[in-house]
Amino acid sequence: MTHRCWDATAVAKILFLAAAPTLSAQSTGSVDVGASWVDYEGFLASGAMFVTPTLQYDAPSVSLGAAGSYVVFESGNRILQGLAAGAWRTRLHGRFRAEFSGSAGINVYEDYPGYGHLLGRARLHLSGFPSGGWLGGAIGQSYLGSGSATPVEIELGGWTVYHGIAANLLAKQTWIADTAYLDVVGTGQWRDDHVEVDGSLGFRSWSNGGGAGVYGELHIQVPIWQQIAAMVAGGRYPSDPVRGVIAANYVSVGIRITAFSSPTPAPASELLRAFERPEPVRVGEARITIESATGGTSTLSVAAPGAEFVELSGDFTDWEPVPLTRSEGEGWELTIRIAPGVYRVNVRVNGGPWIAPKGVRTEEDEFGGRVGVLVIP
Repeated sequence: MTHRCWDATAVAKILFLAAAPTLSAQSTGSVDVGASWVDYEGFLASGAMFVTPTLQYDAPSVSLGAAGSYVVFESGNRILQGLAAGAWRTRLHGRFRAEFSGSAGINVYEDYPGYGHLLGRARLHLSGFPSGGWLGGAIGQSYLGSGSATPVEIELGGWTVYHGIAANLLAKQTWIADTAYLDVVGTGQWRDDHVEVDGSLGFRSWSNGGGAGVYGELHIQVPIWQQIAAMVAGGRYPSDPVRGVIAANYVSVGIRITAFSSPTPAPASELLRAFERPEPVRVGEARITIESATGGTSTLSVAAPGAEFVELSGDFTDWEPVPLTRSEGEGWELTIRIAPGVYRVNVRVNGGPWIAPKGVRTEEDEFGGRVGVLVIP
């Protein structure tokens, strides 16, 4: 029997799921401590205590992560779990990029045979804003004691961001040994300075030995003091024969202690430098001009040497990033309906940092950064 800690979905965040590239390198380490009530299919309900450490490193082209879980049930029985995952993403080619990822995990429950998996995955992403999608597949090996099986997965997904809510919709077909099933899952995330909410709702059908029905989970995290946050979660998750997870209903409470969260790369990043996308050397030379402004419609042009992808955001877009279209040479354009007036604007090149473009006056914003001041005649 295996156990999925209530925060196990955090491991999925290790991998690049859909849309925007990471703005800069970020290293994070945290430990979750709490209690769960779990009702497994075919077993008696039980209380449990858990400790789950997590390490994560994200950069524009590389994501790495590892998570462990030590669980003790009321009976004294224990589970030890471990998972490592990584992903590498190519540069953008137009609106497309490829992603290659992999994961390895192990579950050990008392004297039962251990369960493990090795899985490799490839995805083709259509990147943009405020929506995009991907097509992918995975293959690998799942182990139970001395036996093994070859899982195969194909998936089709899409994502969007609307008013601060990030949403994904995924359809995934899985085959392993004599078991097959289709999952259709929607997930959403919303956060501000006071609360973070993650939810999912899924349906399993076309199942042969994998179970069927509706499932869903809700996770809420609230900061309570400096690096400490309170968390509560509950719901139902389905069985996962690939990773050795039994379907269960659960409720959990706990705290997350963030040991470190640094915008500087982890020491291991030096070993990954050859794989990461270099930051554009001339990104600071992005220059914005107004090509035309008639009838309430303006065409904005950004000259960005070496750019593969350019975005613009301002108070006239509610600070939502908007992709520009390549024009001639090193130019990028956006035609948008905007009334005459004075606006604040920033640009981003190749998924790098947001900067105040040249060609306009700049001023300090309320967060201590710089923004451009754009005057529409």
